[in-house]
Amino acid sequence: MENRMTTIELAKEDQKFSIAHFTIFSKSNRERLHGHNFTVSAQISAPVSDEGMCFNYQVYKKKLKDLCQSLNQYTILPQNSPHLKIEEEGNQLIVKFNHEKIPFLQADTLILPITNTTVEEFSHFFIKQLTSDKKSLKEHMIKSLVVKVSSGPGQSGTSQWSSESVGE
Repeated sequence: MENRMTTIELAKEDQKFSIAHFTIFSKSNRERLHGHNFTVSAQISAPVSDEGMCFNYQVYKKKLKDLCQSLNQYTILPQNSPHLKIEEEGNQLIVKFNHEKIPFLQADTLILPITNTTVEEFSHFFIKQLTSDKKSLKEHMIKSLVVKVSSGPGQSGTSQWSSESVGE
């Protein structure tokens, strides 16, 4: 069979999460706490085998669904923001921002290794999670991965990964 590449697009109904967040614009300006229903889609490029398929993409559908579920119905705080300081006080997290102290219940909050709670950062977070299993990427001969996170119609951020950019 000829050597050819294809791209599988995964955009299933269960690839979504609902969160509360606020975007930080500067050291003194942020949005009010509010929520979004985010959707996630992925494009995965790999060679087509002699059997007429790339790989069992159920693996990546499950990974995307599980990642979405792990974020669902939480308030998300950015761990790497230079403008926030997050402290634990009993069962609360106290966020210090521009002379404000904003309390959150720990049980309702996730702190992610991101700089801001934006679609740009969420798409990068998903890429990092999906590409952390190098063995799986190699086994499935994945050449590139694109993740798009949308916070509503017409508003999204996209991040990309390529095996060429990491020297594989």
